[in-house]
Amino acid sequence: WRVTLPFPLSKVFAVGSLHLVPPPRAGFHTPVPQLMLRLGLVDFDTSHVVEFSQRFNQTHVASDQHVTGARVVAGIPGSSVMAPERIAGFQPQVEACGVEIVNTPDELLQRVDAVLINSLCGAAHLKSARPFLEAGVPTFVDKPFANSWEDALALAELARKHDAFLWHASALRYTQEMQSLQSRLNEIGPLHGAVSYGPAWHADGNPGLLHYGIHSTEQLFALMGPGCESVVNMSTPQSDAVVGTWKDGRQGVVRGGRCGHTAYGILAFTEQGVLNELVSTKYAYRNLCQAIADAFQSKQAPVELDETLEVIRFLLAANESAKRDGSPVLLEEIGNTK
Repeated sequence: WRVTLPFPLSKVFAVGSLHLVPPPRAGFHTPVPQLMLRLGLVDFDTSHVVEFSQRFNQTHVASDQHVTGARVVAGIPGSSVMAPERIAGFQPQVEACGVEIVNTPDELLQRVDAVLINSLCGAAHLKSARPFLEAGVPTFVDKPFANSWEDALALAELARKHDAFLWHASALRYTQEMQSLQSRLNEIGPLHGAVSYGPAWHADGNPGLLHYGIHSTEQLFALMGPGCESVVNMSTPQSDAVVGTWKDGRQGVVRGGRCGHTAYGILAFTEQGVLNELVSTKYAYRNLCQAIADAFQSKQAPVELDETLEVIRFLLAANESAKRDGSPVLLEEIGNTK
């Protein structure tokens, strides 16, 4: 149904027309039964553009993967510094989901209410996101949020300057197991520390842990919350073992593997017990996409921007510690040239 609203829309809905949809199904997130949002994708060099389009547009995936409240209507294939050959492979799959291909930010702005910046390389995110943040358009930035502290701050400043809703998250924050673990923590907490593990493959273009170690790091922060002061990274060619110390004395560990089996999981140490969860990614994309739709509807970020900035600083500090042969690095050292 098309509806004409008798009152002005907030900036989050400033671009394009909106459509009523039935209330979303119950699931990982509290449903936000509002209006159908039109989403745009930017940069097609990652499989996420296919995975997201299929779930938002409810096509080529099982019904238990469907997301409600938003639909991908258009996208810019863009360019790539890391994997330009992937674009030609992913674009037809995105088009098969009913997504229109456009070539410029201006064309996309005419068609959408919010955008997802999907570039594989974190260094490309500031440039790709800039025209949309400057237009005040709600924006989700895929992982890694940025590859440098300067870019991360610039993204945040653009959003604040132009009153644009901006957020970021890894899909590993949204697995079924993380939901279960957080619920159990409420029963046997408080949390005294945690170990988060998963793959940490390297790739030229996203330095060190920023490429894949970000997933296990976001999983850790989903439990520990912000407040990390320093990190030590005992890194070898096979793995990273990063110990972060929080302001309250708690410690959180990220173990990132580059050989052998590299499943995701988390170990939580609480007041009354030790919880161990092997994490499945089966519903991670669905739950992340539903969180994106709900956040764009409500303008309530599930992950605060300050926490995202701390995650990037944590990863940059871990990379720096590895360069220093495992010496401790304060997070405040990152970006501090004094």
